[in-house]
Amino acid sequence: MLAWGDYHLVLEVARAQGLAGAAEKLGVTFSTVFRRLERVEEELGAKLFERLRSGYVPTDTGGEIVRAAERMEQEALAGDRAVTGRDQQLVGRLVVTATEVLATCFLARHLPHFCAAHPGLSIELVSDNRRLSLVDREADIAIRPRRPQEESLVARKVGTLGWGIFASPETARRIGQVRTLADLVEPELVCWDGGAAAREVQGWIEAAFENPKVTCRSSSMMTVAALVAHGRACAALPFMLANMWPGLQPVYHPLPGLAAELWIVTHQDLRRNARVRALLDFLAGAARGDVALNALARESG
Repeated sequence: MLAWGDYHLVLEVARAQGLAGAAEKLGVTFSTVFRRLERVEEELGAKLFERLRSGYVPTDTGGEIVRAAERMEQEALAGDRAVTGRDQQLVGRLVVTATEVLATCFLARHLPHFCAAHPGLSIELVSDNRRLSLVDREADIAIRPRRPQEESLVARKVGTLGWGIFASPETARRIGQVRTLADLVEPELVCWDGGAAAREVQGWIEAAFENPKVTCRSSSMMTVAALVAHGRACAALPFMLANMWPGLQPVYHPLPGLAAELWIVTHQDLRRNARVRALLDFLAGAARGDVALNALARESG
């Protein structure tokens, strides 16, 4: 019989579609993965992967091993969550994930106070626009701009994020008073281009303006704010970011249809864990008292 380590090896090779990626994920050398995979195939008397130019593709037998490994992994994760969920000690590590903007403009202002109050805890903040999996324990808590759909996750709404059109003070003076979006004729825009949420913003822009001139795009909303502050173009930005960024002031706000909800999320197996519960309660309270989350745009840059 194969050991779990062998199943895990095959699973990571399949996910990485090759040996190099699997070696990096497993923390071993390329040659180690090569030898171990060769040994597993010899023990089973079957070829587990087709070595194609596009990468390693599981054979029928390899696919069976991969699916069995996935089931074993999920059972192990469920057991880990169950044990962690009963942990009532306020010591150890918590992994929190949030978008770049939420991590910088919300969590960075509040987490130091939580850490000072709980010296036995260590917070790892993953600032990434990718959605890390709470089911697979890539993170313990997530701060997200929309309610999660997964049934295994529990979420608490803690705020609403408003949006506006922002520009540098010089550009705002050049544009003049804007009473309605129709007053912005063929505006120059810097656009955020960072995934599904960015596509929603882009769709709003295309619907709101007939002939916008997009002068620049960036996958980073922080970079968009910097480009606007130092240039002649405008951008749609959340108040929370624009109000903190030097050299920006509102041209028009709020933007109808772009308000986003703010949710604190964890896995249902972890909600009774003392560390997770303490941080959930702290962040909910911090959000309620944080005027920047629900504030309108400031009137001066």
